[in-house]
Amino acid sequence: MARTTARTAKKKAAAKAATAVKATTKAAEAVVEEVKDAAVKGVEPKAEKAVEADIKEVAAAAKETVKDTGAKVVDKAKEVTKKVEKTVKEKVAEVKAAAADPEVYVQYQGNESNLAVITERIKKQYVEEGHKESDIKSLKIYLKPEDASAYYVINDNNSGKVFLF
Repeated sequence: MARTTARTAKKKAAAKAATAVKATTKAAEAVVEEVKDAAVKGVEPKAEKAVEADIKEVAAAAKETVKDTGAKVVDKAKEVTKKVEKTVKEKVAEVKAAAADPEVYVQYQGNESNLAVITERIKKQYVEEGHKESDIKSLKIYLKPEDASAYYVINDNNSGKVFLF
């Protein structure tokens, strides 16, 4: 679904950029026509050639303005697309993280403990042993309520024990 959303956002941004370029082009063409009409109406037939040259210069300048504006619009569309992609990726990561962490409780002989609390105890003990928490790539927890203990293995080579309750 996130992939579809990112693609849709890209398409929308590209469509907006194309629409803006078309509108700018039409506006420039309208300005050129107005200038041409005004110049032709107020000039005698002898000066028409000079006015035609001026009109061509104005038209060329208008085209350059349209090109510059179109390039700016395309750049802005690319920037917006990147922002949308980043936002979509962040939201997807948040949804995955929220769905991946269920709350698990262990109850035994009137005692109760939360798996999140046990995990924090394990990480705290691992750090106290001189390791970095960021070094943890895998964590396996084995709960043994009859011993009131949780045994763990970190990165398949460090193991230990913490109390459940």
